[in-house]
Amino acid sequence: MSTSEGGQPSALRRQQLRALLQSSLRSTDTTLLRLAKLLSTPAGIDSTLCTVNYTLTLVRSGLQKHLESKLRSLALGIAEKASDALLPGETLVASVPPTPAIQRLSRTVEGSKKLEELISDFRIFVRMWGLLDLYLWGRDTYVNSPKDKVIKSITWIQVFSNVIYQYMENVAYLASKGILNTDGWTGEAGTKRQTWWWIWSSRFWAAHVGLEFVRLGYQWHQDSKQAAAEGEEKEDKLERRKKYETWWRQAISNAGWGPLTIHWSLEEGCVSDAWVGLFGTIAGGVGFRERWRQTAA
Repeated sequence: MSTSEGGQPSALRRQQLRALLQSSLRSTDTTLLRLAKLLSTPAGIDSTLCTVNYTLTLVRSGLQKHLESKLRSLALGIAEKASDALLPGETLVASVPPTPAIQRLSRTVEGSKKLEELISDFRIFVRMWGLLDLYLWGRDTYVNSPKDKVIKSITWIQVFSNVIYQYMENVAYLASKGILNTDGWTGEAGTKRQTWWWIWSSRFWAAHVGLEFVRLGYQWHQDSKQAAAEGEEKEDKLERRKKYETWWRQAISNAGWGPLTIHWSLEEGCVSDAWVGLFGTIAGGVGFRERWRQTAA
């Protein structure tokens, strides 16, 4: 019996396995290097955590519904079995330990929720010095003022809207942690005040998102007019393709943030956790995909 027929790996088989292993190691090395590069910048960290956070929200929402369905089925099963033994007017009150599967599911949901809250808290904390970035944005807008008056006006309104949003979020966050602990920020009245500041910070963020839709619509209109006037040179096509890709990326991201800013601008909200997870994953995923693409350069 030959070596290959006897079950021993042939030289060719060993060579293929070695090549596969080397390829896997190179691929893993490249991925880890890109991940390290991605997580070496504040923008890369935020886009990654944003995507992870909202993906967790989406998955956890689905698991929560599955858990509720299992608990409902368990309760109905107990009720059906006990109904025959109960007299008219009697009520069954029972405490039944959950099954191992339900316990695992419940712990997964609880752990996911806590991780979401941790990531969200971290992202809000590191945004506290975002006012410095907004200063740079405003300074750049002043020094290198856009030639288009419409874009210039929109940009300035966005700068001021974001400054108010960031300031109000910072104050609400510090109050929620007990750092701002004067009479106006404590007790029931303080809780209501915090809620008011959170809601209005979100409304100024929503104003930014709304203005971004206006800017994108105006930019599309202007670029279309320019393309029609200048003709279809090959170089122009390549340049326009890059601009359109950027435009669509910004539009999709904005479409994800839009419903969320409206949701957070209302005291009771307007969408479920599942929709929050979906919209957030779209918005965060667009930014993450672009940041990840840049690590290949």
